[in-house]
Amino acid sequence: MSRTDMTPEELAAWQARKDNGRAAAKSAEVQIAAAIRDKPELIDGFRAFCARMNPYSIRNCLRIFGQNPEATHVQPRFFWGGYGRAIIDDNAAVWIMAPKVERTKTKEVENPRTGQVEEVEDTYKFWPVEDVYPASATVPKNGPCPFCNGPEGERCPDWCAVMQPQAGSAPSREDVAEALNAVLKQIGGFDPNLLHGLGPDPIDEDDGCPGVTWHNVTITKGAAKDKKPRTRRYRFIHTIDLDRPGVRYAVAGLGVIWIGPHEFRRDTGGDDAVTVQYGDDVPSDWEKPRWAWGDSAYHQAGPHAPNINGITFASYSVVYPSEDRWRWFEPWREGKGRVPETTAEQMGQVVRQLLDHYRGLVELDAIEQAGFRKRSAYRAREAEHEASRLAKREQELAQQRAEAEQRAAAQRALAEQ
Repeated sequence: MSRTDMTPEELAAWQARKDNGRAAAKSAEVQIAAAIRDKPELIDGFRAFCARMNPYSIRNCLRIFGQNPEATHVQPRFFWGGYGRAIIDDNAAVWIMAPKVERTKTKEVENPRTGQVEEVEDTYKFWPVEDVYPASATVPKNGPCPFCNGPEGERCPDWCAVMQPQAGSAPSREDVAEALNAVLKQIGGFDPNLLHGLGPDPIDEDDGCPGVTWHNVTITKGAAKDKKPRTRRYRFIHTIDLDRPGVRYAVAGLGVIWIGPHEFRRDTGGDDAVTVQYGDDVPSDWEKPRWAWGDSAYHQAGPHAPNINGITFASYSVVYPSEDRWRWFEPWREGKGRVPETTAEQMGQVVRQLLDHYRGLVELDAIEQAGFRKRSAYRAREAEHEASRLAKREQELAQQRAEAEQRAAAQRALAEQ
């Protein structure tokens, strides 16, 4: 609901919630800063907390830690919506201060010299307070979680990627000391000499801290008349399966896409084909609807099948990554028929970006070798089947030849009588 649509009572409640949130953020910030000042040995543990809170600032990490030290993955409400998740505990809100905003408003004032009322522009700056929510306060919506397959509406297990800390780089001790000094400047500041007694730094700033590494893909959608094109960013993680072989891309708010070597490509060199599968594998015991019996054009969407513009993708595409115009990139939709051109083009944007990631993996050689071994085993079975077929055919021909010779001999005997 927009503030312009609020009643005076609703607006007052909204403002009170913001004021309480601002007070909670400031109190938590000072409390944790003072605790680190009193016990400097806590600074490295706080730096590790900052790393998993990427990309929040050090001071916002103080605010988050002070309100929920168990938090792992924290995002705004609208961001969780983009993850395909719903917030189920509004009381779990954690308050931070958003970046400084500068605004200008026009007001009417009386000119003391002329007595005339004039319009004057007044510029002011402020730091908005914002509520963010830990992953533990969210659940999957509109279907199971694509990361852990947890059921819709139920909290995901702690090992789910969404619940895990994000990978990130920890700030230096000096950067934290500078932020602590700014927070505590009214009550004595923070003495940077306290850092000298901490010993060697246990955190390698180049390697960062362990956690889930997220990547981004972006879709650019066509603009309405006289408007700019709209973009939407999706975050994803990937897992590698050498038995398949392939890479499973779980894309928050979109679905699952598998990319791997095309199972039946001929290995002729160059830029060989890859298979792009939409969703996880369709269960082998699925049954077609009665109307689809005997209809090879019917396509069943697998679990976590991606959905764009209300259209669910199914089956797979065979793609030659280096070609400007991809051959056979005409994806199928669930049920019957092709995906409309505009929606297919948007999926094409996603696939191109995922292919760039796929081809840049350090494990790509291992994936290719696993694919080659699998194709070799398939071709060995294919060759054995062909050899068996030819041997059977040779037996049939030999039998036919023997029968023909017998008939010929019989005919010659009759001719000699």
